Amino acid sequence: MLEYIAICNAAYSTIKKAIENGRELSSVAKSISQFTHAADDLRKQKDKKKNSIFSKFTGKDETDLDEFFALEEIKEKEEELKRMMIYLGRPGLHSDWVRFQVEARKKRQQAEKEREVAKEEFINTLTILGAVVGGCAIFVIVLLVVFKGMKIL
Repeated sequence: MLEYIAICNAAYSTIKKAIENGRELSSVAKSISQFTHAADDLRKQKDKKKNSIFSKFTGKDETDLDEFFALEEIKEKEEELKRMMIYLGRPGLHSDWVRFQVEARKKRQQAEKEREVAKEEFINTLTILGAVVGGCAIFVIVLLVVFKGMKIL
């Protein structure tokens, strides 16, 4: 969690400093991207932690005050970034940015699903391979027992 907050803070301070120095928002596109990805990852990690089996097992509610305030701070920074895009950017920049974020999230979710499917297929392949190797080993052992029992050698 701390690394995402640090990334958000560093990216936001870069964005704010650039704007204060009169630079265009497009010149800090990488920092804006880092800020958004870190904020999304922070929310994702919070949801994962909240829905984890461990927290359900212990009965502990994972809404720590630190996490709450960190997420609130991120929300405030996102709102300020929105205002910067609206007032300092070209007309329609923020709505284009929101559309771009939606598409990027969909692509990341699709990539995550594809990774999960590939992982599942890999595990299935390993399971089948293990079963085949195990079956062959049992077959060889049975053959050795049968031929040793017949005293052919």
